[in-house]
Order: sequence, then C-alpha cells, then structure tokens
Amino acid sequence: MDIYVYMQGQRRGPYDKAQLQEMWNRGQLPKDALYWHDGMSQWAVIADPFVNAKMAPPLPVDTGNAEPMTFPPPIVNAD
Repeated sequence: MDIYVYMQGQRRGPYDKAQLQEMWNRGQLPKDALYWHDGMSQWAVIADPFVNAKMAPPLPVDTGNAEPMTFPPPIVNAD
C-alpha cells in the first residue's frame, strides 16, 4: 500500500508502512505531519496510528480493480 505524507508544506512519498514505522521510530516524522493512502477520504495526523498501537498489516492488493489515485487536499490551519 502506498502511503503519502504531508509535512513542511510538501507531499512526500509514496512510502510503505515499514518505512513510515522506521521513520517514526527515528523521530523523522513530526507528530503533526499528515498521512493519506488510497481509500481514505481525507488526510489524518500521522501520530494516530503510532500512538499506543502498531500499524495494521497491509491489505491484500486487488490489481483487477485498480483505479487512478485522487489525492484529497491537505488540511491547512489558518493560524
């Protein structure tokens, strides 16, 4: 599963779950960074899957129904 990260004003990726776990463990992902993967309706805070839980195993890939990805716009705080 390709996972994208939005941090420091840029979308980065794709990454797989193992890469993100390693980046989190090394402190390379700020807690307020956002992540998204196909099937999500909006970006979510990257800390959510790492705090008090490990990321779920990847879902099986169904290549027969592959569709182009459409990224939702990132959440931007108007502070």
